[in-house]
Amino acid sequence: MKKEKTPFDILTPDTSKIERQVIADAVTSENMLGDVIPLIHEDFFTSEERRKMWKAIVDTYNKGESVNAWSIGSLYGDAYIREIVPVIPEAGGTVSCVQHAAIFRSQATKRRAFKAALALLQETLKPDVSEADILAGLPEFSAQVEGPAPLRSEIPLAEALKDIKADLRLSEEMKARGETMRIRTGFHFIDRAINNGFKPGQLIILAARPSVGKTSIMLQFAKTAALDGNPVEIISLEMTCSELVEKMLYSTGKVSPRQITLSDIEWNDYAEAETQLAPLPIYINDFSRSLDDIVSRLTMAVKQGRCKMALIDYLGLIQDALNFGNAKLYQVIARITGTLKGLAKRLQIPIVLLCQLNRDQAREKRSPELYDLRDSGSIEQDADIVIMLEPKPETGEILAWLRKNRSGKRDIAFVLKPNTTYSEFTEEAPISPIEKEPPTYEPESLPDTDTIDLPF
Repeated sequence: MKKEKTPFDILTPDTSKIERQVIADAVTSENMLGDVIPLIHEDFFTSEERRKMWKAIVDTYNKGESVNAWSIGSLYGDAYIREIVPVIPEAGGTVSCVQHAAIFRSQATKRRAFKAALALLQETLKPDVSEADILAGLPEFSAQVEGPAPLRSEIPLAEALKDIKADLRLSEEMKARGETMRIRTGFHFIDRAINNGFKPGQLIILAARPSVGKTSIMLQFAKTAALDGNPVEIISLEMTCSELVEKMLYSTGKVSPRQITLSDIEWNDYAEAETQLAPLPIYINDFSRSLDDIVSRLTMAVKQGRCKMALIDYLGLIQDALNFGNAKLYQVIARITGTLKGLAKRLQIPIVLLCQLNRDQAREKRSPELYDLRDSGSIEQDADIVIMLEPKPETGEILAWLRKNRSGKRDIAFVLKPNTTYSEFTEEAPISPIEKEPPTYEPESLPDTDTIDLPF
């Protein structure tokens, strides 16, 4: 009896022939590159030589320089003669260039699907894998099949209007129940500037130099959301769960760093702090390191109803497969921020991502700008909101600059005053960039915000 083949017996689809054809098309039909380049990504190629040739074609085209057989052949010599020259007679033509690109794209997708399916099947065969683990892995499976350079389709205005209407009706229903679609930050003026809080689907960047207070402010975001009944997932790549919880204990004012250090705890005070914090729906993950694991864990948390906002500390420590290849740092950052923005939209939660500023801002003693984000191109592009922290040592305050805000005004500084343990912040009236000294108000006598002149 003939043994039936299993998926493991099938060879991975071979795309080498069509890869050569697409490159040959590109060097013989430069006028078609505008239609072909959006369809093809360098990662589709299975050969390092062909991958480099395609990247050179794209880079040359983007610089506005001529792409032809001589310009690419002179760069890659023997590899070009061996790989591309034999198929040039079949290359070119308005129709065939796009057809070949579409065939290559389709075959590359099938190859990715084949590999992703095998990986998923192997994962499901592990004895300790649960149903939740399998379901949580499905978004990553879809992302692997989709791959880089996903096809985009235009959204008709009529459909977009329906989506807005649905959001507004949901917002009305939630308001009637005393709930809100947006998640408050805990800072009134910041909430007012960003239209009453973080919105589902947003990627929010909180950036600062080390030891300025971004983790403490992140925890204040988390506490505020949790107090409003929104479960929060914190993914901490830098600090342990215990370290984060200690910071939260300090924020209650009942436990001090000195007491923790000297093991001199006043247990009645600790009990009060514990009573404040224990009921909060905050979940801390201090073990995930890879982008894939973060995506999987957040997907699972949302499906299980224990995440309506995610906070990740911080960008520079997230590991990705590209970290271990030949990819440039900006490519790694672009994949991480692009993936997290897509995840926020798919899960319909706001994701707050902490990251560091470069040294230039501190060295030059000026307020931080968007270009101070490390490898800022993709971060700035993918983020909906960017808040940048500037310490003011002379006053002990922090200026929280709203540098990007898709839904309102920006370049406003919010004055935050830390408590003695730098674990909780109170807010004063914001200032515009042209003001030299911020107006100050005591928290208990803060005037009605509808009667003071704000810079937004």
